[in-house]
Amino acid sequence: MFVPTDLLMVLMVGIWGFNFPVVKYATRLMPPLAFNAVRITLAAIVLLAFARATVRAHPTRRQTLLLLALGVLGNGIYQMVFVGSVVNTDVGVAALLLASSPAFIALLSRFAGLGPISPRCAIGIALSLAGVALIALTSRTAIDGSSSLEGNLLAVLAAVIWAVYVVLQAKYVNDVDDTSVAALTLAGGAVPLLLFGLPSMLATHWAALPADVWLAILYGGVISLAIASVFWYRGIRILGATRTGIYLHLEPVFALVAAWIWMHEHPTALQGVGAVTILAGVTLTHT
Repeated sequence: MFVPTDLLMVLMVGIWGFNFPVVKYATRLMPPLAFNAVRITLAAIVLLAFARATVRAHPTRRQTLLLLALGVLGNGIYQMVFVGSVVNTDVGVAALLLASSPAFIALLSRFAGLGPISPRCAIGIALSLAGVALIALTSRTAIDGSSSLEGNLLAVLAAVIWAVYVVLQAKYVNDVDDTSVAALTLAGGAVPLLLFGLPSMLATHWAALPADVWLAILYGGVISLAIASVFWYRGIRILGATRTGIYLHLEPVFALVAAWIWMHEHPTALQGVGAVTILAGVTLTHT
């Protein structure tokens, strides 16, 4: 049965899907490490301030340390690998490969004792993956070989890292306020990004950046990370890791639409069939 949190998940993946071309565009005009470090730090500052002003029950010291450590993985290492994949491959291909993470989440959740995979859920996952495969196989960028092997492998690695992070967070820190979880994990992720990105940040001519790059930083930081991350952690807490993770199959649909509008990539009829198959798979897991 669908609940209001499911609608938040659709909005979340829409935001994340449109984030792919935003990242691709911004990293063409500024160093990727600098872009990543600034947007993650901005998101962490915004959410830490918001959490301090609104959250009544703050996490314990142990929970805080766990969330900071998980943030190094899920918002630090993951983001470096994610941006590396987007920079080195096509927007649609990166989104499609990252859409494999729900399958990893479901499998790891099963091994972590977070719940079995029902036959209906397994069919839904299979349908969603089939839709992803159909879109990938009929993608012009996938067929003409314009995607680099390095970028594709980074996208798959990012999917695995995200799945590990989601399962660990659901297993060990599942009773903390959503805003606190998002704020602390972003703060943890900002540490390695600032360390690795500092040379690029110092070398960047910030005053020379066009206004739309600053808008990309705001979108990638405040909307895609700060706001959408709160939605994500709410989904993990209320819907569970597997049911929330299945929504990531919708990301390539939104990414393809964004690439069509912004980068003039034209989806084919078979890609439309793949998108419908993905939607059917998501629906099946909730019935």
